[in-house]
Amino acid sequence: MKKILLFLFLTLCALHFCHSQVKDTLADPLENIHLHLNKTIFIEGERLWFKAYVQNQKTQLPSFNTKNLHVAIYDEDGKEIKQKLLYTENGMANGDFAIDSTFTEENYKVLAWTNYQRNFKQLTPFQQHIRIVQVATQVDDDIDEELKIEVYPGGGHLIEGAFNQIGIVLSNKEEERVSVNNLELVDGLGNLVRSNIATNSLGLGKAGFMVEEGKKYFLQWENATKGYSKKLLPTAKPDRIGLNIDNKGKDDILVKLVASKSTFKEKDGENYSIAFYQDESILFEAIEIIEEESVIAVQRKSMPYGVNTAVLFDEELKPVSYRMFFNHRKDKERLKSVAIEYCLSDFGDSIQVDIIGGKIDLVDASVSVSVLPSSTKAYEPENSIASSFLVRPYLNGTLKGFYYFDDIDRKKRFELDKRLLIEGWGKYDWDSRKLEELKLNFALESGISLSGKVLDADLAEEKQVSLVTDFSGGYAFEELASDKSFNSKLNLFADDSIGISLIGKKGKLRKPKVEIQFPKPTILYSEINRWLEFEEVSAKEKDEELVEIDQFLSLGKRTIALDEVVVTEKVAPKNNKFQITAEIEGRLISDLDIKRTPAVASYIRRLGFSVLIRDGKVRAFSMRHPYPEAPIIIEGMLALRGEIIGMPLSSVRNLTYNKSGNGPFISIQLNRNYVAPENRNKFIKFAIKNGYVRPQTYFTANYPDYTTSVFKNFGALDWHANLKIGSEIPTSIMIPIKGQRTINLFVEGMNSYGGLFMQNETITTTEDY
Repeated sequence: MKKILLFLFLTLCALHFCHSQVKDTLADPLENIHLHLNKTIFIEGERLWFKAYVQNQKTQLPSFNTKNLHVAIYDEDGKEIKQKLLYTENGMANGDFAIDSTFTEENYKVLAWTNYQRNFKQLTPFQQHIRIVQVATQVDDDIDEELKIEVYPGGGHLIEGAFNQIGIVLSNKEEERVSVNNLELVDGLGNLVRSNIATNSLGLGKAGFMVEEGKKYFLQWENATKGYSKKLLPTAKPDRIGLNIDNKGKDDILVKLVASKSTFKEKDGENYSIAFYQDESILFEAIEIIEEESVIAVQRKSMPYGVNTAVLFDEELKPVSYRMFFNHRKDKERLKSVAIEYCLSDFGDSIQVDIIGGKIDLVDASVSVSVLPSSTKAYEPENSIASSFLVRPYLNGTLKGFYYFDDIDRKKRFELDKRLLIEGWGKYDWDSRKLEELKLNFALESGISLSGKVLDADLAEEKQVSLVTDFSGGYAFEELASDKSFNSKLNLFADDSIGISLIGKKGKLRKPKVEIQFPKPTILYSEINRWLEFEEVSAKEKDEELVEIDQFLSLGKRTIALDEVVVTEKVAPKNNKFQITAEIEGRLISDLDIKRTPAVASYIRRLGFSVLIRDGKVRAFSMRHPYPEAPIIIEGMLALRGEIIGMPLSSVRNLTYNKSGNGPFISIQLNRNYVAPENRNKFIKFAIKNGYVRPQTYFTANYPDYTTSVFKNFGALDWHANLKIGSEIPTSIMIPIKGQRTINLFVEGMNSYGGLFMQNETITTTEDY
């Protein structure tokens, strides 16, 4: 009894030591990234639309630290084709790439990373393979060739005289995973031990067998034309104790010790321990060796949801066996679902889709939705938001995650367990938890840095500069150093401009002589080459049948994009009007508008609304029958009483409106940094070339015909990047159906509590549903 108590005391000391080490080692945030692409196979002339989600791996919440997200496309040689810098807010961002004539090959990869992520070798960027289709190609799904067989013993090694589990990976010479059902396990004399061992579409299999003392074992597969493909299993270890996990229980996980009878007898009474860990969470369990097979039950609720690693320690606290597994916990389930209802529009050309959370923990959720024809062949994601955040952070290789997390059942849980058995330690072995000094070579990017020097500053009276961006509304005040230099960090958007003014006594501004420098884009040759070498594990069977395409697939000359218009001081647009739809228009407020109509109320009247001012409230009405009132919205909120009547037009950046009799409205975006022309000589302006890219509003390519097999297999219907989902009130979207009888919705998202959404829905668009 004293021996057991002493052992438990030492274990607790070790637990405290390890936990303190982990806390110091992992104090810095670990960022994981997922991109939801609208599709993965494209026609030249389309656009790749995406929504980015960034989570803190340790807190499992949206990442609020880094604001700068780098997204780029590379060809198969690692050459960068396009790159964009996105501003993330609450761990989310969205953007797009034009699939244009610069894409001359068929295969490319989309990568997304943060600068801070580069400090940690275990963290890899998001990766997704995309394909540009121009002509039909025939895919041969032929496995009549020599295969590569890889074997991974459960717990890290085979043990003599015990029943062992092995994981199996089967691939062909092109490194593509292969599914078979006739693998055989034989001993060194050729005696059959097990037959009909199968691998799934991921090329993964699992087999258990008794390892006899002194014997060798082989896995083999017979090819009708080339004979046997064989793989010698690792040599079994004598006098070892291993670890096996039974993960099928509802509330408990069974942990079994694996050893020969003689080893159990020899080590009877010895005190071992098992650690279960995930990031900063560690649980220790003591286990005493007895002659019979030792089994302990560990409650799922005592361990975090998701991927955990179990490590078996001997009496000297030396790790002797290890195993990864996925802890499914209903009480901490991170995967959420939404209710989707729909109805056909009155004209039959679109369908209204209502999305609702239904649970209180869905408040503040943001989801992205890709809408494609139901027969699409253009959506083959290698990642889902579930696999990117729940599994991939802990694996050495990549994972096609829709397979494991779409319609989860016992079979898929079992197959995920096989994959984790093969992974062994994964990215984080026990030594990775020891205290090590981490040198941070790459800073957290929470804005875009700039540095400058005021050449003509009088430091006796002028000690500060004011920085103001024109369009995005960023501003900062910075102190001048003794050499008249200054540094700042702002949210700077490309094609905007920044004005710099010198501040003297009593806040007086004057135009300075300034030199300014923005950081140069980082070139990542070494990281890119390393990142692009990661393996891919496909969970999707190859299509044996591809659509015959008898035309060159390029929509470039027929595609029209409505780009966002940006007003700068140097280049003023000739026309400040822009058309959004047939009824919705927009106006960018110019100096001429402000000079002609100084008040917002007067400008609304000039646009063609009937304006009534009573009791300090401005009300606008459509001039078309039945003359409904048009709500006035300022920055997404209804205007308050008295807010419009005294509002100068100079405070408005742009104004969007619909003055028809069907759903009129007026939406105002403010420009809090407007500077009157007479005061602009107090600023010196610089164009921002390498800032954040502004996300565009989705538009569809101008497909020539929506009835062809080309569109049904490779075209896109709609994309919504930022849908806010609540718990009670539905979020409604109108989706054009373009004559399609059925369409598919691919939904992904995240809420502020770290809940994840991954849902596929098929919708029938005809009346007879």
